[in-house]
Amino acid sequence: MQKKVYKEGRWDLKDLLPSHKGKEFDEILKDLEKDVKKFEGYRKILKPNISAEKVIEITKLLEKISAKSNKIGTYAGLWTSMDTQNQEARSFEQKLDNYFSDLGNKTIFFGLWFKSLDEKNMNRIINGVKEYKYLFQKMKERKKYTLTELEEKIIGIKDTTGAQALLSIYSLMRNGFMFDVKGIKKKLTTEEVNALWRSDSPKLREDSYKALLNKYEENKDAFGEVYKQLVIDGYNEEIKLRGFKEAISARNISNNISDKSVETLLMTIRKNINVFHRYFKLKAKLLGTKKLNRFDIYAPVCGVSEKQYTYDECVKLVIGCYNNFSPELAKLGQQIVDDKHIDSVVVKGKRGGAYCSWVDNKTSPYILLNYTNGRRDVETLAHEMGHGIHDILTHKHPFLIMHPPLTLAETASIFGEMLVTEQLLEEETSKKNKAALIAGKIDQMWASIIRQAYFVIFEVEAHKAIPQGATVDELSKKYLNLLKEEFGKDVIVDKKFENEWLYIPHIYETPFYCYAYSFGNLITLALYQMYKEQGEKFVPKYIKFLSYGGSKKPSDICAELGINLEDEKFWQKGFDVISGMIDELEELVK
Repeated sequence: MQKKVYKEGRWDLKDLLPSHKGKEFDEILKDLEKDVKKFEGYRKILKPNISAEKVIEITKLLEKISAKSNKIGTYAGLWTSMDTQNQEARSFEQKLDNYFSDLGNKTIFFGLWFKSLDEKNMNRIINGVKEYKYLFQKMKERKKYTLTELEEKIIGIKDTTGAQALLSIYSLMRNGFMFDVKGIKKKLTTEEVNALWRSDSPKLREDSYKALLNKYEENKDAFGEVYKQLVIDGYNEEIKLRGFKEAISARNISNNISDKSVETLLMTIRKNINVFHRYFKLKAKLLGTKKLNRFDIYAPVCGVSEKQYTYDECVKLVIGCYNNFSPELAKLGQQIVDDKHIDSVVVKGKRGGAYCSWVDNKTSPYILLNYTNGRRDVETLAHEMGHGIHDILTHKHPFLIMHPPLTLAETASIFGEMLVTEQLLEEETSKKNKAALIAGKIDQMWASIIRQAYFVIFEVEAHKAIPQGATVDELSKKYLNLLKEEFGKDVIVDKKFENEWLYIPHIYETPFYCYAYSFGNLITLALYQMYKEQGEKFVPKYIKFLSYGGSKKPSDICAELGINLEDEKFWQKGFDVISGMIDELEELVK
Protein backbone atom coordinates (compact mmCIF):
# COMPACT_ATOMS: atom_id res chain seq x y z
CA MET A 1 0.00 0.00 0.00
CA GLN A 2 1.41 3.39 -1.03
CA LYS A 3 2.09 5.74 1.86
CA LYS A 4 0.41 9.12 1.78
CA VAL A 5 2.70 12.03 0.91
CA TYR A 6 1.74 15.46 2.21
CA LYS A 7 2.36 18.29 -0.21
CA GLU A 8 2.42 22.01 0.40
CA GLY A 9 -0.75 23.72 -0.69
CA ARG A 10 -3.04 26.70 -0.46
CA TRP A 11 -6.42 27.12 1.16
CA ASP A 12 -9.62 26.48 -0.73
CA LEU A 13 -12.00 28.84 1.03
CA LYS A 14 -15.17 27.41 -0.48
CA ASP A 15 -15.75 25.52 2.77
CA LEU A 16 -16.48 28.91 4.30
CA LEU A 17 -18.22 30.71 1.45
CA PRO A 18 -19.13 29.40 -2.01
CA SER A 19 -18.41 32.89 -3.34
CA HIS A 20 -17.97 36.44 -2.10
CA LYS A 21 -20.44 37.82 -4.65
CA GLY A 22 -23.50 36.86 -6.66
CA LYS A 23 -26.97 35.59 -5.77
CA GLU A 24 -25.81 32.90 -3.33
CA PHE A 25 -23.78 35.38 -1.28
CA ASP A 26 -26.63 37.89 -1.34
CA GLU A 27 -28.93 35.22 0.11
CA ILE A 28 -26.45 34.58 2.96
CA LEU A 29 -26.49 38.28 3.84
CA LYS A 30 -30.29 38.43 3.59
CA ASP A 31 -30.62 35.55 6.08
CA LEU A 32 -28.18 37.28 8.40
CA GLU A 33 -30.09 40.56 8.18
CA LYS A 34 -33.36 38.72 8.84
CA ASP A 35 -31.86 37.33 12.07
CA VAL A 36 -30.66 40.80 13.07
CA LYS A 37 -34.12 42.28 12.46
CA LYS A 38 -35.66 39.58 14.64
CA PHE A 39 -33.05 40.30 17.32
CA GLU A 40 -33.88 44.02 17.25
CA GLY A 41 -37.49 43.07 17.96
CA TYR A 42 -36.44 41.81 21.39
CA ARG A 43 -35.56 45.35 22.50
CA LYS A 44 -39.17 46.09 23.47
CA ILE A 45 -39.40 43.16 25.91
CA LEU A 46 -36.16 43.88 27.80
CA LYS A 47 -37.38 44.65 31.32
CA PRO A 48 -35.60 44.20 34.67
CA ASN A 49 -37.93 41.29 35.56
CA ILE A 50 -37.42 39.38 32.27
CA SER A 51 -37.08 35.62 32.79
CA ALA A 52 -33.68 33.92 32.49
CA GLU A 53 -35.24 31.55 29.92
CA LYS A 54 -36.11 34.47 27.65
CA VAL A 55 -32.55 35.85 28.07
CA ILE A 56 -31.21 32.46 26.94
CA GLU A 57 -33.46 32.60 23.87
CA ILE A 58 -32.17 36.07 22.97
CA THR A 59 -28.56 35.01 23.59
CA LYS A 60 -28.90 32.00 21.30
CA LEU A 61 -30.05 34.24 18.45
CA LEU A 62 -27.15 36.62 19.11
CA GLU A 63 -24.86 33.61 19.00
CA LYS A 64 -26.29 32.54 15.65
CA ILE A 65 -25.69 36.03 14.25
CA SER A 66 -22.16 36.14 15.67
CA ALA A 67 -21.21 32.73 14.28
CA LYS A 68 -22.51 33.57 10.79
CA SER A 69 -20.71 36.91 10.85
CA ASN A 70 -17.46 35.36 12.03
CA LYS A 71 -17.54 32.77 9.26
CA ILE A 72 -17.92 35.44 6.58
CA GLY A 73 -15.33 37.67 8.25
CA THR A 74 -12.89 34.77 8.52
CA TYR A 75 -13.24 34.14 4.79
CA ALA A 76 -12.34 37.78 4.11
CA GLY A 77 -9.36 37.74 6.45
CA LEU A 78 -7.98 34.47 5.06
CA TRP A 79 -8.40 35.64 1.48
CA THR A 80 -6.47 38.84 2.21
CA SER A 81 -3.76 36.86 4.02
CA MET A 82 -3.25 34.72 0.92
CA ASP A 83 -2.46 37.83 -1.10
CA THR A 84 -2.30 41.15 0.71
CA GLN A 85 -1.73 42.90 -2.61
CA ASN A 86 -5.06 41.67 -4.03
CA GLN A 87 -7.22 44.78 -4.38
CA GLU A 88 -10.46 42.82 -4.67
CA ALA A 89 -9.73 40.94 -1.45
CA ARG A 90 -8.84 44.12 0.42
CA SER A 91 -11.92 45.89 -0.90
CA PHE A 92 -14.15 42.99 0.18
CA GLU A 93 -12.62 42.97 3.67
CA GLN A 94 -13.12 46.73 4.00
CA LYS A 95 -16.72 46.40 2.82
CA LEU A 96 -17.35 43.77 5.47
CA ASP A 97 -15.73 45.89 8.19
CA ASN A 98 -18.32 48.58 7.50
CA TYR A 99 -21.13 46.04 7.13
CA PHE A 100 -20.39 44.27 10.42
CA SER A 101 -19.89 47.58 12.21
CA ASP A 102 -23.44 48.44 11.19
CA LEU A 103 -24.78 45.05 12.30
CA GLY A 104 -22.91 45.36 15.58
CA ASN A 105 -24.54 48.72 16.23
CA LYS A 106 -27.95 47.10 15.72
CA THR A 107 -27.29 44.37 18.31
CA ILE A 108 -25.23 46.32 20.84
CA PHE A 109 -28.29 47.29 22.87
CA PHE A 110 -28.61 43.85 24.49
CA GLY A 111 -25.29 43.88 26.33
CA LEU A 112 -25.77 47.52 27.31
CA TRP A 113 -29.24 46.75 28.66
CA PHE A 114 -27.86 43.96 30.84
CA LYS A 115 -25.10 46.21 32.20
CA SER A 116 -27.73 48.82 33.11
CA LEU A 117 -29.59 46.43 35.44
CA ASP A 118 -29.51 46.63 39.21
CA GLU A 119 -27.30 44.17 41.12
CA LYS A 120 -30.19 41.94 42.19
CA ASN A 121 -31.57 41.37 38.67
CA MET A 122 -28.08 40.99 37.22
CA ASN A 123 -27.29 38.20 39.66
CA ARG A 124 -30.71 36.57 39.11
CA ILE A 125 -30.06 36.36 35.37
CA ILE A 126 -26.45 35.21 35.82
CA ASN A 127 -27.60 32.35 38.02
CA GLY A 128 -30.34 31.34 35.57
CA VAL A 129 -28.68 31.39 32.14
CA LYS A 130 -27.04 27.95 32.54
CA GLU A 131 -24.14 27.46 30.11
CA TYR A 132 -23.96 31.22 29.43
CA LYS A 133 -23.26 32.10 33.08
CA TYR A 134 -19.62 33.08 32.51
CA LEU A 135 -20.55 35.25 29.51
CA PHE A 136 -22.87 37.36 31.67
CA GLN A 137 -20.40 37.42 34.57
CA LYS A 138 -17.84 38.99 32.23
CA MET A 139 -20.40 41.58 31.10
CA LYS A 140 -21.06 42.48 34.71
CA GLU A 141 -17.34 42.92 35.42
CA ARG A 142 -16.97 45.27 32.44
CA LYS A 143 -19.99 47.40 33.36
CA LYS A 144 -17.91 50.27 34.77
CA TYR A 145 -15.99 50.64 31.48
CA THR A 146 -19.08 50.69 29.26
CA LEU A 147 -20.32 53.87 27.58
CA THR A 148 -23.81 54.85 26.43
CA GLU A 149 -25.35 53.13 23.42
CA LEU A 150 -24.82 56.18 21.21
CA GLU A 151 -21.18 56.50 22.27
CA GLU A 152 -20.53 52.79 21.65
CA LYS A 153 -22.11 53.07 18.19
CA ILE A 154 -19.99 56.09 17.31
CA ILE A 155 -16.82 54.25 18.37
CA GLY A 156 -17.78 51.24 16.25
CA ILE A 157 -18.32 53.43 13.18
CA LYS A 158 -15.20 55.49 13.82
CA ASP A 159 -12.92 52.44 14.11
CA THR A 160 -13.65 51.21 10.58
CA THR A 161 -12.34 54.41 8.99
CA GLY A 162 -9.88 55.26 11.75
CA ALA A 163 -7.78 52.60 13.48
CA GLN A 164 -8.73 49.83 11.06
CA ALA A 165 -7.86 51.98 8.06
CA LEU A 166 -4.43 52.79 9.52
CA LEU A 167 -3.81 49.10 10.21
CA SER A 168 -4.77 48.22 6.64
CA ILE A 169 -2.19 50.67 5.31
CA TYR A 170 0.50 49.33 7.66
CA SER A 171 -0.29 45.73 6.70
CA LEU A 172 -0.42 46.51 2.97
CA MET A 173 2.99 48.13 3.04
CA ARG A 174 4.85 45.66 5.26
CA ASN A 175 3.47 42.57 3.54
CA GLY A 176 4.49 43.96 0.17
CA PHE A 177 8.13 44.42 1.18
CA MET A 178 10.78 42.43 -0.70
CA PHE A 179 14.37 42.52 0.51
CA ASP A 180 17.80 42.65 -1.15
CA VAL A 181 20.34 40.64 0.86
CA LYS A 182 24.01 40.91 -0.16
CA GLY A 183 25.19 37.85 -2.07
CA ILE A 184 21.67 36.64 -2.92
CA LYS A 185 20.48 37.39 -6.44
CA LYS A 186 16.71 37.21 -5.96
CA LYS A 187 14.58 39.45 -3.77
CA LEU A 188 13.39 37.76 -0.59
CA THR A 189 10.15 37.81 1.38
CA THR A 190 10.14 38.57 5.10
CA GLU A 191 9.94 34.86 5.92
CA GLU A 192 12.87 34.03 3.69
CA VAL A 193 14.92 36.76 5.36
CA ASN A 194 13.92 35.47 8.82
CA ALA A 195 15.15 32.00 7.88
CA LEU A 196 18.63 33.43 7.19
CA TRP A 197 18.95 34.57 10.80
CA ARG A 198 19.67 30.93 11.60
CA SER A 199 22.32 30.56 8.90
CA ASP A 200 25.75 29.21 9.85
CA SER A 201 27.31 32.22 8.11
CA PRO A 202 27.85 35.24 10.44
CA LYS A 203 28.00 37.58 7.45
CA LEU A 204 24.72 36.28 6.02
CA ARG A 205 23.03 36.62 9.40
CA GLU A 206 24.15 40.24 9.72
CA ASP A 207 23.37 41.14 6.11
CA SER A 208 19.87 39.61 6.34
CA TYR A 209 19.08 41.52 9.54
CA LYS A 210 20.35 44.75 8.01
CA ALA A 211 18.29 44.23 4.85
CA LEU A 212 15.13 44.03 6.96
CA LEU A 213 16.02 46.77 9.45
CA ASN A 214 17.10 49.17 6.69
CA LYS A 215 13.73 48.80 4.98
CA TYR A 216 11.88 49.67 8.19
CA GLU A 217 14.26 52.54 8.87
CA GLU A 218 13.41 53.93 5.42
CA ASN A 219 9.73 53.83 6.40
CA LYS A 220 10.28 54.97 9.99
CA ASP A 221 8.38 58.24 9.71
CA ALA A 222 5.29 56.68 8.12
CA PHE A 223 5.16 53.58 10.33
CA GLY A 224 6.05 55.58 13.44
CA GLU A 225 3.23 58.06 12.84
CA VAL A 226 0.76 55.23 12.22
CA TYR A 227 1.72 53.74 15.57
CA LYS A 228 1.46 57.06 17.38
CA GLN A 229 -2.03 57.69 16.01
CA LEU A 230 -3.15 54.19 17.01
CA VAL A 231 -1.88 54.76 20.55
CA ILE A 232 -3.58 58.16 20.80
CA ASP A 233 -6.80 56.62 19.48
CA GLY A 234 -6.57 53.96 22.20
CA TYR A 235 -5.72 56.55 24.86
CA ASN A 236 -8.73 58.68 23.96
CA GLU A 237 -11.08 55.72 24.07
CA GLU A 238 -9.74 53.45 26.79
CA ILE A 239 -8.43 55.96 29.33
CA LYS A 240 -10.23 59.26 28.71
CA LEU A 241 -13.66 57.84 27.81
CA ARG A 242 -13.86 54.40 29.44
CA GLY A 243 -11.81 55.23 32.52
CA PHE A 244 -9.20 52.47 32.51
CA LYS A 245 -6.31 53.19 34.85
CA GLU A 246 -3.69 52.29 32.22
CA ALA A 247 -3.76 51.26 28.56
CA ILE A 248 -2.70 47.69 29.40
CA SER A 249 -5.65 47.35 31.80
CA ALA A 250 -8.05 47.25 28.83
CA ARG A 251 -6.21 44.20 27.47
CA ASN A 252 -6.19 42.56 30.91
CA ILE A 253 -9.94 43.03 31.26
CA SER A 254 -10.53 41.54 27.80
CA ASN A 255 -8.38 38.57 28.88
CA ASN A 256 -10.36 38.45 32.15
CA ILE A 257 -7.19 38.45 34.19
CA SER A 258 -6.08 40.74 36.99
CA ASP A 259 -3.61 43.56 36.56
CA LYS A 260 -1.66 41.99 39.43
CA SER A 261 -1.18 38.72 37.52
CA VAL A 262 0.36 40.57 34.57
CA GLU A 263 2.43 42.86 36.79
CA THR A 264 3.77 39.82 38.67
CA LEU A 265 4.58 38.04 35.40
CA LEU A 266 6.51 41.01 33.95
CA MET A 267 8.27 41.72 37.25
CA THR A 268 9.43 38.10 37.57
CA ILE A 269 10.72 38.13 33.99
CA ARG A 270 12.78 41.28 34.60
CA LYS A 271 14.16 39.80 37.83
CA ASN A 272 15.24 36.65 35.97
CA ILE A 273 16.83 38.27 32.93
CA ASN A 274 20.21 37.13 34.28
CA VAL A 275 19.21 33.53 33.47
CA PHE A 276 19.41 34.37 29.77
CA HIS A 277 22.48 36.59 30.26
CA ARG A 278 24.21 33.45 31.52
CA TYR A 279 23.10 31.62 28.39
CA PHE A 280 24.30 34.42 26.09
CA LYS A 281 27.78 34.17 27.64
CA LEU A 282 27.77 30.41 27.07
CA LYS A 283 26.58 30.81 23.48
CA ALA A 284 29.34 33.33 22.74
CA LYS A 285 31.85 30.75 23.99
CA LEU A 286 30.29 28.05 21.77
CA LEU A 287 30.51 30.37 18.77
CA GLY A 288 34.16 31.10 19.55
CA THR A 289 33.74 34.80 20.26
CA LYS A 290 34.28 36.98 23.33
CA LYS A 291 30.87 38.62 23.11
CA LEU A 292 27.66 37.57 21.42
CA ASN A 293 26.33 39.95 18.79
CA ARG A 294 22.58 40.62 18.50
CA PHE A 295 22.90 39.56 14.85
CA ASP A 296 23.94 36.10 16.09
CA ILE A 297 21.23 35.42 18.67
CA TYR A 298 19.74 32.60 16.57
CA ALA A 299 23.07 31.30 15.24
CA PRO A 300 23.40 27.50 15.24
CA VAL A 301 26.01 26.23 17.74
CA CYS A 302 28.44 23.32 17.92
CA GLY A 303 29.11 23.55 14.18
CA VAL A 304 25.69 22.05 13.45
CA SER A 305 23.69 23.68 10.68
CA GLU A 306 19.92 23.65 11.07
CA LYS A 307 18.50 20.39 9.78
CA GLN A 308 16.12 20.64 6.81
CA TYR A 309 12.74 18.90 6.66
CA THR A 310 10.48 18.43 3.68
CA TYR A 311 6.88 19.44 4.25
CA ASP A 312 5.89 15.77 4.22
CA GLU A 313 8.47 14.94 6.90
CA CYS A 314 7.30 17.90 8.94
CA VAL A 315 3.60 16.92 8.95
CA LYS A 316 4.35 13.30 9.80
CA LEU A 317 6.76 14.25 12.57
CA VAL A 318 4.31 16.68 14.20
CA ILE A 319 1.30 14.33 14.00
CA GLY A 320 3.50 11.51 15.32
CA CYS A 321 4.55 13.56 18.34
CA TYR A 322 0.97 14.41 19.18
CA ASN A 323 0.04 10.74 18.77
CA ASN A 324 2.72 9.64 21.23
CA PHE A 325 1.24 12.01 23.79
CA SER A 326 -2.46 11.46 23.03
CA PRO A 327 -4.03 9.69 20.04
CA GLU A 328 -7.14 11.80 20.69
CA LEU A 329 -5.22 15.05 20.10
CA ALA A 330 -3.38 13.58 17.09
CA LYS A 331 -6.72 12.74 15.51
CA LEU A 332 -7.84 16.36 15.85
CA GLY A 333 -4.60 17.59 14.28
CA GLN A 334 -5.00 15.11 11.44
CA GLN A 335 -8.50 16.48 10.85
CA ILE A 336 -7.05 19.93 10.08
CA VAL A 337 -4.55 18.39 7.63
CA ASP A 338 -7.18 16.21 5.93
CA ASP A 339 -9.55 19.16 5.59
CA LYS A 340 -6.76 20.94 3.66
CA HIS A 341 -6.95 23.86 6.03
CA ILE A 342 -3.20 24.59 5.95
CA ASP A 343 -1.78 27.23 3.60
CA SER A 344 1.97 26.58 3.67
CA VAL A 345 3.67 27.96 0.55
CA VAL A 346 5.88 31.06 0.50
CA VAL A 347 4.74 33.53 -2.16
CA LYS A 348 5.11 37.24 -2.74
CA GLY A 349 2.36 39.30 -1.13
CA LYS A 350 1.27 36.60 1.30
CA ARG A 351 0.96 37.68 4.91
CA GLY A 352 4.15 36.93 6.83
CA GLY A 353 4.47 34.75 9.91
CA ALA A 354 2.02 32.08 10.96
CA TYR A 355 -1.34 31.90 12.67
CA CYS A 356 -4.34 29.68 13.33
CA SER A 357 -7.77 31.15 12.64
CA TRP A 358 -10.82 29.70 14.36
CA VAL A 359 -14.20 29.83 12.63
CA ASP A 360 -17.07 28.39 14.68
CA ASN A 361 -17.88 25.26 16.69
CA LYS A 362 -18.58 23.18 13.58
CA THR A 363 -15.61 23.96 11.29
CA SER A 364 -11.99 22.94 11.75
CA PRO A 365 -9.68 25.96 12.00
CA TYR A 366 -7.35 27.30 9.30
CA ILE A 367 -3.56 27.45 9.66
CA LEU A 368 -1.29 29.86 7.81
CA LEU A 369 2.41 28.95 7.47
CA ASN A 370 5.30 30.27 5.41
CA TYR A 371 7.20 26.99 5.18
CA THR A 372 10.95 27.27 4.53
CA ASN A 373 12.06 23.71 5.50
CA GLY A 374 13.86 24.56 8.75
CA ARG A 375 13.55 22.98 12.19
CA ARG A 376 11.81 26.14 13.37
CA ASP A 377 9.15 25.55 10.70
CA VAL A 378 8.47 22.13 12.23
CA GLU A 379 8.02 23.76 15.63
CA THR A 380 5.80 26.41 14.03
CA LEU A 381 3.48 23.76 12.61
CA ALA A 382 3.39 22.03 16.01
CA HIS A 383 2.59 25.43 17.56
CA GLU A 384 -0.24 26.34 15.17
CA MET A 385 -1.61 22.81 15.21
CA GLY A 386 -1.75 23.11 19.00
CA HIS A 387 -3.97 26.16 18.56
CA GLY A 388 -6.12 24.20 16.13
CA ILE A 389 -6.45 21.20 18.44
CA HIS A 390 -7.31 23.53 21.32
CA ASP A 391 -10.00 25.12 19.17
CA ILE A 392 -11.63 21.82 18.22
CA LEU A 393 -11.63 20.68 21.87
CA THR A 394 -13.77 23.74 22.71
CA HIS A 395 -16.40 23.03 20.04
CA LYS A 396 -18.66 21.46 22.69
CA HIS A 397 -19.29 24.94 24.14
CA PRO A 398 -21.65 27.59 22.76
CA PHE A 399 -19.95 29.82 20.19
CA LEU A 400 -19.90 32.92 22.41
CA ILE A 401 -17.83 31.24 25.14
CA MET A 402 -15.82 28.61 23.27
CA HIS A 403 -12.69 30.62 22.45
CA PRO A 404 -10.01 30.84 25.19
CA PRO A 405 -8.69 34.25 26.26
CA LEU A 406 -5.20 35.25 25.08
CA THR A 407 -3.69 34.30 28.42
CA LEU A 408 -4.48 30.61 27.88
CA ALA A 409 -4.67 30.65 24.07
CA GLU A 410 -0.92 30.02 23.73
CA THR A 411 -0.75 27.04 26.12
CA ALA A 412 -1.63 24.22 23.72
CA SER A 413 0.52 25.70 20.97
CA ILE A 414 3.66 25.92 23.10
CA PHE A 415 3.00 22.50 24.62
CA GLY A 416 2.94 21.13 21.06
CA GLU A 417 6.34 22.68 20.37
CA MET A 418 7.74 21.04 23.49
CA LEU A 419 6.45 17.64 22.39
CA VAL A 420 8.36 18.00 19.13
CA THR A 421 11.55 19.19 20.82
CA GLU A 422 11.42 16.30 23.32
CA GLN A 423 10.98 13.82 20.48
CA LEU A 424 13.92 15.24 18.54
CA LEU A 425 16.12 15.11 21.65
CA GLU A 426 15.17 11.49 22.36
CA GLU A 427 16.01 10.43 18.81
CA GLU A 428 19.35 12.26 18.77
CA THR A 429 22.42 10.16 19.68
CA SER A 430 25.16 12.72 19.00
CA LYS A 431 26.10 14.91 21.98
CA LYS A 432 26.95 17.72 19.62
CA ASN A 433 23.56 17.56 17.85
CA LYS A 434 21.74 17.26 21.16
CA ALA A 435 23.51 20.37 22.44
CA ALA A 436 22.53 22.21 19.26
CA LEU A 437 18.88 21.23 19.78
CA ILE A 438 18.85 22.38 23.41
CA ALA A 439 20.51 25.65 22.45
CA GLY A 440 17.90 26.11 19.72
CA LYS A 441 15.13 25.54 22.27
CA ILE A 442 16.63 28.06 24.67
CA ASP A 443 16.86 30.52 21.78
CA GLN A 444 13.16 29.95 21.17
CA MET A 445 12.36 30.45 24.89
CA TRP A 446 14.22 33.75 24.86
CA ALA A 447 12.21 34.76 21.78
CA SER A 448 8.85 33.73 23.20
CA ILE A 449 9.29 34.73 26.87
CA ILE A 450 11.85 37.51 27.20
CA ARG A 451 11.56 39.13 23.78
CA GLN A 452 7.74 39.16 23.95
CA ALA A 453 7.71 40.54 27.49
CA TYR A 454 10.05 43.35 26.50
CA PHE A 455 7.76 44.26 23.61
CA VAL A 456 5.04 44.75 26.22
CA ILE A 457 7.36 46.69 28.55
CA PHE A 458 8.15 48.95 25.59
CA GLU A 459 4.43 49.32 24.83
CA VAL A 460 3.70 50.34 28.43
CA GLU A 461 6.33 53.09 28.15
CA ALA A 462 5.21 54.12 24.65
CA HIS A 463 1.53 54.35 25.62
CA LYS A 464 2.50 56.71 28.45
CA ALA A 465 4.95 58.78 26.39
CA ILE A 466 3.01 59.29 23.14
CA PRO A 467 0.07 61.24 24.66
CA GLN A 468 2.76 63.48 26.21
CA GLY A 469 4.13 64.27 22.73
CA ALA A 470 6.95 61.72 22.30
CA THR A 471 8.53 61.68 18.83
CA VAL A 472 9.26 58.57 16.76
CA ASP A 473 13.00 59.04 17.42
CA GLU A 474 12.34 59.19 21.17
CA LEU A 475 10.36 55.95 20.96
CA SER A 476 13.25 54.31 19.12
CA LYS A 477 15.63 55.47 21.84
CA LYS A 478 13.37 53.95 24.51
CA TYR A 479 13.29 50.70 22.57
CA LEU A 480 17.09 50.58 22.26
CA ASN A 481 17.55 51.25 26.00
CA LEU A 482 15.22 48.35 26.81
CA LEU A 483 17.15 46.11 24.41
CA LYS A 484 20.33 46.92 26.33
CA GLU A 485 18.61 45.91 29.57
CA GLU A 486 17.25 42.77 27.93
CA PHE A 487 20.64 41.60 26.62
CA GLY A 488 22.95 42.91 29.33
CA LYS A 489 26.62 43.77 28.98
CA ASP A 490 27.56 40.50 27.25
CA VAL A 491 25.68 41.09 23.98
CA ILE A 492 26.59 43.76 21.42
CA VAL A 493 23.40 45.47 20.22
CA ASP A 494 23.84 47.37 16.96
CA LYS A 495 22.10 50.78 16.83
CA LYS A 496 20.18 49.51 13.77
CA PHE A 497 17.93 47.57 16.18
CA GLU A 498 16.47 50.77 17.63
CA ASN A 499 13.84 50.71 14.86
CA GLU A 500 13.03 47.00 15.21
CA TRP A 501 9.76 47.79 16.99
CA LEU A 502 8.35 49.15 13.72
CA TYR A 503 8.49 45.58 12.36
CA ILE A 504 6.39 43.98 15.12
CA PRO A 505 2.76 43.76 13.89
CA HIS A 506 1.28 42.73 17.25
CA ILE A 507 2.01 46.08 18.88
CA TYR A 508 0.06 47.74 16.06
CA GLU A 509 -2.78 45.26 15.62
CA THR A 510 -3.36 43.95 19.15
CA PRO A 511 -1.72 46.14 21.81
CA PHE A 512 -0.16 44.23 24.73
CA TYR A 513 -0.95 40.90 23.05
CA CYS A 514 2.62 39.70 23.41
CA TYR A 515 2.54 38.99 27.14
CA ALA A 516 0.29 36.07 26.20
CA TYR A 517 3.36 34.34 24.73
CA SER A 518 5.36 34.85 27.93
CA PHE A 519 2.32 33.78 29.93
CA GLY A 520 1.75 30.70 27.79
CA ASN A 521 5.39 29.61 27.78
CA LEU A 522 5.85 29.82 31.53
CA ILE A 523 2.53 28.09 32.24
CA THR A 524 3.43 25.40 29.73
CA LEU A 525 6.81 24.79 31.35
CA ALA A 526 4.93 24.11 34.59
CA LEU A 527 2.41 21.85 32.82
CA TYR A 528 5.17 19.98 31.02
CA GLN A 529 6.92 19.34 34.33
CA MET A 530 3.65 17.90 35.65
CA TYR A 531 3.49 15.65 32.59
CA LYS A 532 7.03 14.39 33.15
CA GLU A 533 6.25 13.69 36.80
CA GLN A 534 2.78 12.15 36.33
CA GLY A 535 3.08 10.50 32.91
CA GLU A 536 -0.15 9.26 31.32
CA LYS A 537 -2.22 10.30 34.34
CA PHE A 538 -1.59 13.90 33.33
CA VAL A 539 -3.05 13.59 29.81
CA PRO A 540 -6.79 13.65 30.72
CA LYS A 541 -6.19 16.56 33.13
CA TYR A 542 -4.47 18.49 30.34
CA ILE A 543 -7.25 17.77 27.83
CA LYS A 544 -9.83 18.93 30.39
CA PHE A 545 -7.75 22.08 30.99
CA LEU A 546 -7.81 22.91 27.27
CA SER A 547 -11.44 21.91 26.80
CA TYR A 548 -12.71 24.74 29.02
CA GLY A 549 -11.89 27.23 26.27
CA GLY A 550 -13.43 30.56 27.27
CA SER A 551 -16.19 29.05 29.40
CA LYS A 552 -14.50 29.75 32.72
CA LYS A 553 -12.21 32.36 34.29
CA PRO A 554 -8.50 31.67 33.51
CA SER A 555 -7.50 31.87 37.19
CA ASP A 556 -10.18 29.27 38.05
CA ILE A 557 -9.08 26.94 35.23
CA CYS A 558 -5.47 27.19 36.41
CA ALA A 559 -6.44 26.73 40.06
CA GLU A 560 -7.74 23.23 39.23
CA LEU A 561 -4.10 22.30 38.52
CA GLY A 562 -2.76 24.12 41.56
CA ILE A 563 -1.60 27.22 39.66
CA ASN A 564 -1.89 30.68 41.28
CA LEU A 565 -1.35 33.34 38.59
CA GLU A 566 -0.69 36.12 41.12
CA ASP A 567 2.08 34.19 42.90
CA GLU A 568 5.65 35.10 41.92
CA LYS A 569 6.80 31.65 43.07
CA PHE A 570 4.70 30.03 40.33
CA TRP A 571 6.26 32.13 37.54
CA GLN A 572 9.70 31.47 39.03
CA LYS A 573 9.26 27.73 38.39
CA GLY A 574 9.51 28.32 34.65
CA PHE A 575 12.89 30.00 35.01
CA ASP A 576 14.09 27.17 37.22
CA VAL A 577 13.32 24.77 34.35
CA ILE A 578 15.20 27.01 31.89
CA SER A 579 18.20 27.17 34.26
CA GLY A 580 18.17 23.37 34.32
CA MET A 581 18.28 23.31 30.52
CA ILE A 582 21.30 25.62 30.54
CA ASP A 583 22.96 23.31 33.10
CA GLU A 584 22.34 20.36 30.75
CA LEU A 585 23.78 22.28 27.82
CA GLU A 586 26.91 23.15 29.82
CA GLU A 587 27.41 19.47 30.63
CA LEU A 588 27.05 18.44 26.98
CA VAL A 589 29.63 20.93 25.71
CA LYS A 590 32.32 20.39 28.37
